[in-house]
Amino acid sequence: MFKNLIGGFMENIDIDFGQTVSSGAVSMLVAGAILVLSVLIVAIIITAKRWKGRAIPLLLGLLSYVIFGFMFSQMFMSIIRLIPSVDMSFTYNSSSYIVVYNIVFAVGLAIARWFTVKLMADKYNRAGDVILAGTGIALGDAVMMYGLSVLSYYVYAQAISASGLQKVVEDMLSSGLSAEEVMTEYTANMAQLFNAPEPLWFIMGLATVLDIVLNIILCIVVYGSVKKQINYMLPYYAIIIQFVSNILFQVYNPYSLANTIILFTIKLVVVIGTILYTKQFIMKEIKYSDD
Repeated sequence: MFKNLIGGFMENIDIDFGQTVSSGAVSMLVAGAILVLSVLIVAIIITAKRWKGRAIPLLLGLLSYVIFGFMFSQMFMSIIRLIPSVDMSFTYNSSSYIVVYNIVFAVGLAIARWFTVKLMADKYNRAGDVILAGTGIALGDAVMMYGLSVLSYYVYAQAISASGLQKVVEDMLSSGLSAEEVMTEYTANMAQLFNAPEPLWFIMGLATVLDIVLNIILCIVVYGSVKKQINYMLPYYAIIIQFVSNILFQVYNPYSLANTIILFTIKLVVVIGTILYTKQFIMKEIKYSDD
């Protein structure tokens, strides 16, 4: 009876069960994840050794990201979706949801940076402390926005390679998901494993590395503003930069390598431009403690 029920569901799912995940896609996926993890580890070690960064700012940055970057944005979007007209707009226009969410997320990260710096400003004033505070925010961002997605893709890839796509779909149906929910999950995640160009998975890792660097740079900017050493308006400009950088890989076409490369290039220009401007006009104005 139960098998017959699953069989009936399977007939309503328009999926080619002969698809397999290429070894190249899995290799690029793993390579991107290793790159991100390596950058985070190296950044923490070098900052702790070279600039005497301490662990507390790192933990403060991570905690602030969880509270203000992740939880704040999720709760805010859930609350405004209680408004029927807003929920309907998001349902029928996913682009509007992406734009609003990224605005809220950028504001949440700005609050996280401000909160972290305010808590550490009186005691943790070394250059390394500020860098590690930004690294803590970047760590949370990398785990929640990149790491969990990569883990999901990797688990799907391993399961499909081991048992086949049909068995994976049958297991999803057995767990209680409807045919519509399975199709939504397939379209959103599994289909990319089969159809996206292999370099996409490594480019996603590179984009996350840029996010790590940007989070550190913007934390330095907020520190300078909180210490009243630079223009107080600069953290507000940082929100705009954060929004532009984030949304590029929210609206990309995962099945077009050209589109992905173009958006990655724009993101690269935004991050490099921010680094150069900060180094030229901001960093020399910021004073740190040597104790």
